[in-house]
Amino acid sequence: MLTTTKAPEAGVSSADAQLLAPPSPRPLRRRPSKMLILIGLLLAALCAAGAVFVYQNKDLLVSVVGVANTVRYGQTITENALREVQVRPDPGLLPVRWDQRSRLVGKRATTDLLPGAVITEQVVKDALPPGPGQQLVGVAVKSSQLPATPLEPRQAVLLVPSSQAGVGAEPWEPVRGTVTRVGERDQSGIRVVDVVVPERSGPQVATKASTGGVAIVLLLGS
Repeated sequence: MLTTTKAPEAGVSSADAQLLAPPSPRPLRRRPSKMLILIGLLLAALCAAGAVFVYQNKDLLVSVVGVANTVRYGQTITENALREVQVRPDPGLLPVRWDQRSRLVGKRATTDLLPGAVITEQVVKDALPPGPGQQLVGVAVKSSQLPATPLEPRQAVLLVPSSQAGVGAEPWEPVRGTVTRVGERDQSGIRVVDVVVPERSGPQVATKASTGGVAIVLLLGS
C-alpha cells in the first residue's frame, strides 16, 4: 500500500510551517499538598523544641560519687576509689553527692563496687556482720567438704556434719549461715571460709570445725 505525504502549501516553506504550528501544551505543575506542608511545619517545630529542651536542661546535671577503682565486698572505701561523675536527677536513684564524699571514706562496701557505677547510701555500712545475736566462725574445709561451685560473700549456706570428723563423732543439727569471706587454699588443700551464724550455734560450729567435722552446703537461690 502506498502512502503519500502532503506537500506544504504553495508559498509556505517548511520552516514557516513549523512556526505557524500551534504550541504544544505545557505539563501542569502539581501544587504541594496542604497536609505535607503541615507535616513539615510540625517536624520543624518539634526539632526546635527539642533543641531548646536540651539547651535548657544541660545545667540540670549534678555531681555525684562514682566508682573509680573496684572495691570488693567487705573492703574499706578509700578516697582513691571514688571519682566525680555527672548525672541527671532521678527520683528512683539517690546517689551520694560529690560534696558529701567524705561520709563514705572509711566505711565498708556491702556489695562489689565496680568502676562506672554510682554510690548510694545503701551500698556502704560502718561495719559488716556479725551484728547483734550473731557470731563469726572460721570453717576449715577440704575440697571434698565444699560444692564445686565457688563460694562468694553473702551466699546462704548450710553447715552440716562431715564424715571427716571420724566414726563416733557426736551428731549435731545443721546450722544455717552466711558466707562473708573465702580464704585461699593452703599447701595441704585446706581453706578457711568465714561464716556468720546465730550466736547460740557459734561455739558448737567452731568446735566441730576445728576437727574437720563441718561440710558446707550451698543453699539454692543464694
